[in-house]
Amino acid sequence: MTPSSEIGSDSMNSQHPPEEEWQRLRPDAEHALRNLLSEIVDHKDPQSLFEAYTYAKDIAARAVQSRMLRHLPAENQQFRALHAKIRQEMRSRYQDTVPARLLSTPYTGRTHEGLFSLLQENLTQAVPAAMLRIVTGDHVHTERRARELRELGFDLDWYETEEISVYELRSLVLDFDMIPAIVRNNVRRVKSLTKDEKQRILKNAGIPENG
Repeated sequence: MTPSSEIGSDSMNSQHPPEEEWQRLRPDAEHALRNLLSEIVDHKDPQSLFEAYTYAKDIAARAVQSRMLRHLPAENQQFRALHAKIRQEMRSRYQDTVPARLLSTPYTGRTHEGLFSLLQENLTQAVPAAMLRIVTGDHVHTERRARELRELGFDLDWYETEEISVYELRSLVLDFDMIPAIVRNNVRRVKSLTKDEKQRILKNAGIPENG
């Protein structure tokens, strides 16, 4: 049985298109939910109820995820265009002072792209964090992945409404003030550089070491 926190890595990178996954998982999900309902009505054996619940929870989560992914693009050109704008601005500012390999944009993977697609589809509208978790299938790291989009300069807001955590992509305008922090984090992540080398790169680029 696949733990719910691992579903995202399986489903978002599945070899099967979301429509095919939905058609494949839907009958099993329907059967599992009917079986769970039957166990709840009978309420005779706690172990049997637990097994029916854990299986139904898993298969239903994967089926609903596939159903939602069906409406999101396999490749989001807007997401990639915004990344390209960040890289262009980053290189325009720092190509003479920072090694080219450190002028790349992080968070380009399928998970971040899927989150952006859902937020873009609901532009200027609140999207419950629970819905984001369904798309990724990850109940542990999803909100951190959403916050990482803000680290890139995406106009993404987080707030609570009626005690529900929500995210809102307010516009497609990038905040280039985040670029120094992106470069600083890139420099920090490189294990092949010594502390002195990292400090020298940041100093030459005029980027504060702490921030």
